[in-house]
Amino acid sequence: MSLYKRGDTYWYRFRWNGQQYRGSCKSFKLAEAKKVELLVLAQLHEHNRPPGSQKIPTLAEFAKRFFEWLDSLPTDRPPKEGTRKYYHIGWKLLERTTIAGRRLDHIERYHIAALAVGSSPANTNNALRTLRRMLKQAQEWRLIHTVPKIQLVEEQGREMMLEPWMEANLLAVTQVERTSDKKHAPKSANYGWQPLRDVLLIMLDTGMRPAEVFRMEWEHVHWEKGSIFVPRSKSRKSKRFVPLSDRVRAALEARSKNSRFAFPSDRSRSGHIQTVQKQFARAKKLAGLPDPVVLYCARHRFSTDVMEATNNVMALMDVMGHSKPEVTRIYQHPGLTQIGVAINKRNQAVQ
Repeated sequence: MSLYKRGDTYWYRFRWNGQQYRGSCKSFKLAEAKKVELLVLAQLHEHNRPPGSQKIPTLAEFAKRFFEWLDSLPTDRPPKEGTRKYYHIGWKLLERTTIAGRRLDHIERYHIAALAVGSSPANTNNALRTLRRMLKQAQEWRLIHTVPKIQLVEEQGREMMLEPWMEANLLAVTQVERTSDKKHAPKSANYGWQPLRDVLLIMLDTGMRPAEVFRMEWEHVHWEKGSIFVPRSKSRKSKRFVPLSDRVRAALEARSKNSRFAFPSDRSRSGHIQTVQKQFARAKKLAGLPDPVVLYCARHRFSTDVMEATNNVMALMDVMGHSKPEVTRIYQHPGLTQIGVAINKRNQAVQ
C-alpha cells in the first residue's frame, strides 16, 4: 500500500488480486492518513475483502436509512425532539445541493467548505451540523472510515442588537396597510408586511424568540393581567410570562381571532407560520440595515433596554427564559451614554 496527495488530501492506493483500489484518507495530515491506511489494511485481514467491495451510498441514498433510524428511536432517548426536527430541516437544505449526490466516501473538506445554503449563516450551519451527524452515523455503521472536519460559519447577526434607528426604519418600511389587491399593490408593500410587522413588535416588546411568537395561541394572551404566557421553548426555564405592552396589545387586537393561533397558516401542518425570513430580508434591504442583522437581534434589543431601565438581572433572566446570568450577559449591549453621564457627574463633584 502507498499514500499520495491529491490536492491537499492524502489518498491510499494498493493492488488486490491483480486489481487496483484507491480511496481518500479525508485528511491533509500525514499521521492521520497513515492511521486510515492501517484501518484499511485491518479490514482486509478481517473481512478478506478490499474497501470498495461494499457499495457506498450517496448522501441522498443514505438519508433515507438515517432518518428511518432516527425516527424509530424512543422519544426518551437522545437526540431530543427539537434536535430531530432540526436535522430534518437541515436535510431539506442539503438535498438541494450537489453534495447530496456524492458518495459518502467522496465527500471532501473542500466540498463542505464551499457549501452555502439558505438565506442566512444560521441555515448554512443547520445544514452543516446535519451533515456532520449523518457522516458520524455512517462511520459508526462502518460505511466510511473517517469523517472530514466540518467548520461552521460565523453567525454574527445573532450577537448584534437591533439599534433604535434600525427599528425606526423597519417600522417605517412596514407601515403599509394590508391590501388584498395583488394586481395594483406595489411590490415593496408585500400586501401589508404582515405577519412580519406584528412579529417584530412582539419580539421588541417581550423578548420572545421567533418560534415562540409563531406558535402563540390566543389562550396564552392574558388581556386582563397584561401578559403573554410562553408554555414551552428551548428549556424548562423558557416556560414563563412576558409583558403585554400597549402597542403589542393593539397589534394583537387587530388580528383575526378565527384560529387557535395568533399567526395561523393553512399551508403548515402545525397550523401556524414557520418563518418570516423572506419578508424580513426584503424589509431589511429597503430599510438600509447591514447584512449581518437578523430578526433575532430584536431579542438583544429587548434585553439591553430592560437591563438599562431596571438594572434587575433576576427579573430579566426570568422574562428572557434564561437559567444562568452568563447567558443573559450575551444579550447585553450597553451604550456609552450612561457611562458618559456618570463620568461627567463625577468630574463635577471633584471640581
